[in-house]
Amino acid sequence: MILDPPVAPVAGPADPVGEDERSPTATRLAWTVVGFALLSTGVNNWGAWSTWPGFAVVSPCLTLAGVVVMALAWTVPARRWTTFESVVFVASLVAVVAVNAPLLAASAHFSTDAAAFNQRAAVLALHGVDPYRVAFHGTGVQLDPAADYWTYTLNGGHVDHLSYPAASFLFVVPFVALGLTHLTTDWVDLAAWLASAVALYLLSPRRVRWLAPLLVLATMFTPLFTFGDTDALYVPFLILAAWHRERFVDTAAPRALRWLAPLALGVACSIKQTPWFTVPFFALGVGYAAAAAGRRVGPVVTRYLALVAAPFAVLNLPYALWDPRAWLHGVLLPLRAPLVPDGQGLVSLVTHGVVHVLHPGDLQLVGAVLVALLVVAYLRWPDRLERTWLFVLPLVLFVPSRSLSTYLVDFTPAAVAGVLSGGTAPIGPRLSARVARPALAAGSLAAVALVVVAFSVSPLGVRVDRVVATDHAQFLGPVTLTLANSGASSLHVHVIAEVGSGHPVGFWRPRTGHGLVPAHTVERVTFVPPRFLLAPHRGESWLIEVMSASPALVVTTPALAWRRGPRVGRAPQVR
Repeated sequence: MILDPPVAPVAGPADPVGEDERSPTATRLAWTVVGFALLSTGVNNWGAWSTWPGFAVVSPCLTLAGVVVMALAWTVPARRWTTFESVVFVASLVAVVAVNAPLLAASAHFSTDAAAFNQRAAVLALHGVDPYRVAFHGTGVQLDPAADYWTYTLNGGHVDHLSYPAASFLFVVPFVALGLTHLTTDWVDLAAWLASAVALYLLSPRRVRWLAPLLVLATMFTPLFTFGDTDALYVPFLILAAWHRERFVDTAAPRALRWLAPLALGVACSIKQTPWFTVPFFALGVGYAAAAAGRRVGPVVTRYLALVAAPFAVLNLPYALWDPRAWLHGVLLPLRAPLVPDGQGLVSLVTHGVVHVLHPGDLQLVGAVLVALLVVAYLRWPDRLERTWLFVLPLVLFVPSRSLSTYLVDFTPAAVAGVLSGGTAPIGPRLSARVARPALAAGSLAAVALVVVAFSVSPLGVRVDRVVATDHAQFLGPVTLTLANSGASSLHVHVIAEVGSGHPVGFWRPRTGHGLVPAHTVERVTFVPPRFLLAPHRGESWLIEVMSASPALVVTTPALAWRRGPRVGRAPQVR
């Protein structure tokens, strides 16, 4: 066998696996992870063919595509790298649609009350009815069974009115008007999430464009935004609000580019209340950008906030004038209503039985204190927080009694856009250490004290006396509780069960009476579940929550191990 002699390296095009300016090794590694995410999407949906037979083809195609992307990430030459990135990104979007569209098309009902309410509101608006004045009980709301999806209140009821700003349903109206009535809200949310990915891809520097397909393939975002999380609608607008927001003070830039960020922020605030928490920090950033440009801070920030308010007013003013009381009641409901504590934040300590007492109002106060502390920290260290505060803000939302996972993750795409857009270093007057440090210390101590108070000192004691199981221990039956009220006022209590990780399925009704526990008395009350409620598996834990609206109070039993029913172990062998 004849071998060619070794050839000395000759200067020429960069090695496709080398540290080329456009495709260094780190970038190729990142796109390898994107390929792996694409492969995982195919593998994870391998068993979904029973839902839609097309997955028998889609799943192996996505799996193969992931393998091909991982291979190409290390073999595509640098001169074709841009084409490779674009093709893989489009493939990621196609994968998301191919996986989620069939599942969504096969769904008959919404998975959240928010999505159902938004669609019902869009239908009412098309018929000339003010949706803020209509109670949503069962008729016209595509929830089945509704008890699985209501947002419950401490007074034993549930949210039955539209509770978001008007853009939450106005973006749905055109599609309903065109006759697209099957879970329209979910389809619009999926489209908004794909638009967010496109925006992040186009706005990102080339070296980190892999972030967009990686986020769109992430199992955290896409399933949420496809099946009920209406936050998807504001995400693209928040991305635009965070991208080069300092250009608002650049007089040399076109007006459309300068106004893009505040107008987009106003639209985001017109969709849901969560973006409201970002407004003070965006305004602070604009103020520092104005100072860096040598402009007067006050007038610049005022104009910025006026532009934020403009789309909010345009989209909401018709309904605010139609019935001011109904509109204000709906828009402020999530901030003032006594909602049942829920979420993946600090409140998990009580909903999972680690501690057994919660005063929800105290946790709301802690959240307000933390917002103030973050403002003080921004004023003291603007160079550290000017581009990163969107990553810090979820720490504030982790604390209140409603701290759903969506509150904690949905800022991430906008936070990434803000960091990648760069911008001028903030200059201007900083809050002095003499003021900031005592304020931060005092605020931190107050927050810790309020947290301790929130999880302690309850006038109500709860004990589980008897649990009835039905149908071979597959379902929970009536539960008998001993309720001891040591307080000076009567408590009207409501009971709910936490079984597994699913959403509670409604309040249990007292077999006799109305759940009233007079002051300084001990009552033994039997509560009946609202409908057939699946029992935990043998060995799993569950608990009972007892709550009162006045005063706002939640008391839980210790986590109870379910000792009934068949053991869950190895699957029987098939011979």
